[in-house]
Amino acid sequence: MPMKILTEFYCRKKKSFFSHFDMDKDGFASHDDLFGRIVRRARIMFREEDAAALETTWTICYQTFLVPGMKMVNGQEMLTAEGYNAHVDAVFSAHPQEVLKEKTRAMVESWFDGVDVNKDGSISKREYAHFLVCYNVDPDDTTVCFEALDANKDGKLSREEFIQAGLQFFHDLEESPGAYFFGPLKK
Repeated sequence: MPMKILTEFYCRKKKSFFSHFDMDKDGFASHDDLFGRIVRRARIMFREEDAAALETTWTICYQTFLVPGMKMVNGQEMLTAEGYNAHVDAVFSAHPQEVLKEKTRAMVESWFDGVDVNKDGSISKREYAHFLVCYNVDPDDTTVCFEALDANKDGKLSREEFIQAGLQFFHDLEESPGAYFFGPLKK
């Protein structure tokens, strides 16, 4: 069944997510803000093959959730907060939640594979911090985010903890630890 009503909390998550890309806080994010900057940072933070995996996954997310909300502004294709919000609302209202969760799970699993640089089956605080910095999260905020997602408090994120947090971020309408998946929420 498609989701019809997005809560105030879910709208806050969307606003926080968009704010990571709106570098000058003018309500617009360019292709470079949304894609180029992330890819360049991933190439610095991760090994070549892991950066390539993250780039592939981000390309799918970018084309699915961000490009459709873009419009021309001063001769440049830009995403507005309103365009992003409207498109996400439309996607979540038009598609069965089971289908969206399956696609989200595949995307988050791919992120896990790229972020787990040492391939030990878990993500360390350092690996997670590198992931968040790619998405313009302040490095000082990465520890609190990691701790929120580390459900069993063992100092690492298992594959399942990471996937559950990603699913919570994209699908939970009410507050959950996954709200910190892409950094702290903005007020």
